[in-house]
Amino acid sequence: MKKIALWAIPRAVGTAFERVFLERDDTTVAHEIFMPSHYYSSHRASTRYNGTVAPKPEYEYAYIKQSIGGMTGRPVLFLKEIAFHMRGTFEVDFWSDFTHSFIIRDPRISIPSLYRLMPDATFEETGFACIKDIFDLVLEKYGKTPIVVNGETFRRHPKETLESYCRLAGIPYQDTTTWHTGKVIPEWRQWEEWHAEALTSSGIFEPPPKPRPVELPAHVEKMIADALPYYREINRYSITV
Repeated sequence: MKKIALWAIPRAVGTAFERVFLERDDTTVAHEIFMPSHYYSSHRASTRYNGTVAPKPEYEYAYIKQSIGGMTGRPVLFLKEIAFHMRGTFEVDFWSDFTHSFIIRDPRISIPSLYRLMPDATFEETGFACIKDIFDLVLEKYGKTPIVVNGETFRRHPKETLESYCRLAGIPYQDTTTWHTGKVIPEWRQWEEWHAEALTSSGIFEPPPKPRPVELPAHVEKMIADALPYYREINRYSITV
């Protein structure tokens, strides 16, 4: 089995990129399976939902990690995860047999989009610092340059970006950038408002430009400024078409 990890920041078009793998006939997709561990487990790294969700055995990191071993039966396993869900738990040995890839987006686009959905988001929840940490670990420990997708490039050139990604990941290319609407994706149900476009669209199409809000709060502008160096460093490695 070919195992691929896609490490994402929020609002990077990562769910749309995941959707093209859901349309493949040779792939098992695991969607943000470590999220419950990050937010709800007994060793949760985030305090966002403290006291609102009781820990359960299936939320524990070790349980979720073990479940990956049962995701067999198809030639490709595609695991998409928000990078900061792995804060403090990324194990170099465990992830050594994965092909690592990353999807990012200019923080001047991704962070205002995050702010609209989560006005109280922290800088950690923008994703940039944690995704850079994993990116650096992959470079240092595995000695391989990771695959990097820029979400805006993917939206504007989906077939070309996907073709390059598949070649770099060592899997056959399938043109799955369009699909029939109406597919039920249970793993997305809890956070449907975050995945609305990927759920209701019929493919990856260049979007009409959306004007950025004229003014953002000062703390959001600061988060954008703080995220830009992380973005620019990783974006140097992104697929070009």
